[in-house]
Amino acid sequence: MDALLHTSRREFLKTSGAGALVVGFTLPVPKRAEAAGVFQPSAYLRITPDNRVTVIVGSSEMGQGVLTAIPMLVAEELDADWSTVRVEQAPVSEAFNNPMFGMQATGGSTTVRAHWEPLRKAGAAAREMLVAAAAERWKVDASTLRTDKGQVVGAGGKKASYGSLAEAAAKQKAPASPKLKDTKDFKLLGKSLKRLDTPAKVNGTAKFGIDAQVPGMLVAVMARAPQPGAKAVRFDEAKAKAVKGVQQVIRIDSGVAVLASGYWAAKKGRDALDVQWDLGANAGLSSDKVSAMLVDSAGNANAVARDDGNVRD
Repeated sequence: MDALLHTSRREFLKTSGAGALVVGFTLPVPKRAEAAGVFQPSAYLRITPDNRVTVIVGSSEMGQGVLTAIPMLVAEELDADWSTVRVEQAPVSEAFNNPMFGMQATGGSTTVRAHWEPLRKAGAAAREMLVAAAAERWKVDASTLRTDKGQVVGAGGKKASYGSLAEAAAKQKAPASPKLKDTKDFKLLGKSLKRLDTPAKVNGTAKFGIDAQVPGMLVAVMARAPQPGAKAVRFDEAKAKAVKGVQQVIRIDSGVAVLASGYWAAKKGRDALDVQWDLGANAGLSSDKVSAMLVDSAGNANAVARDDGNVRD
């Protein structure tokens, strides 16, 4: 893992401050975050004076749990209080490229593997900077301090929350080689935690692809060909356009598309098309026939699936 995902200090960590501590490990700057007034918006970690720890995730959540798994990587090394951790979906930016792909993509069960080291380092570096800030404030050696659930703890039970240290921590020098925990000391990783994205999915505030809106946008619903090679020879365009909200009906290679002001209008327009199909050469094709062909072919010992090249060369 270390050999595959070795990341230099410059690549994984940049800091800046002014009331908020922001730690990340990539340099490109997404303009959307700039507009929000957040320093170093390419960062994956943001700690604000209200003690909120926000982890920005560049991977797509498709039910596999990355909007919780990635924050767990950061929060573990940060020694964050899980109840204060929040997650944000990152914008499109090179800043959030998958380290294994070199592009912002999600797949191949790579998200946790690819971010295992760099995001843990981001959390560990932030923790060391918070400790340094507390040591400076209390005029003690940093080695005498420890962290626990979003606080730096000193002798005699003295405590300072991460939020109260955010501005000072942002002014600390970033550690060249932040120390990572031994796996036996993990408090969050390997545990079953409540998913961070569940509340938004339950109360309806979560945004999905179908929720995206841009000015003048139309939604398309297709009447798809019932089988490969089939073509639409007739359809009732007038009836589809009679549905309120339907703007356009387009014949395409694999069927007919209805464009409307919203999904429901597009669906009702599609349902009104009454498409007549020419099934062509595959008119008699069925699942049973395909299964029978496969069984027959499997019993042919001399069947050749592919014949390329020359084995002698």
